[in-house]
Amino acid sequence: MARPFRLQTLLDLGAHHLDAAALELQKLHGALLQAQGKLDQLRAFQAEYEVTLATSMAQGLEADRLRDFQRFLTKLTLAIRSQSTEVERCRQAWTQQHRRWLDLRQREQALIALRERHAQAEALRDRRRDQKEQDEFALRTRKENPLDQS
Repeated sequence: MARPFRLQTLLDLGAHHLDAAALELQKLHGALLQAQGKLDQLRAFQAEYEVTLATSMAQGLEADRLRDFQRFLTKLTLAIRSQSTEVERCRQAWTQQHRRWLDLRQREQALIALRERHAQAEALRDRRRDQKEQDEFALRTRKENPLDQS
């Protein structure tokens, strides 16, 4: 009878940790995509607003309205910097979690390889034991049957 794999508990626990890390990785990827989307929207809005400013300036623009445009563009620039920082923070968090997931996956693969080697060793052990039993049975049968001894 094959002995159980002694590290099965570790393998099961590792699989659980790997699944949890994958879920966290997926969550962080969603946050990164959302942050990048917001940054893209801000940049598009900034480009659109700059075109509107250029068009308005070509048609003649009052000084008060020009200052309003410039203040708003300054606020947009600050928002873009802030969002760029957020995107980078999300990217770093995702990268760190991805490394953790890769490490856990590598550990799980190592334990799976050990489990497979264990199963092969147990199968070989069982075959040898079966062969030994068959040999002993054949030897006993031969000793008990005097007609076969010529």
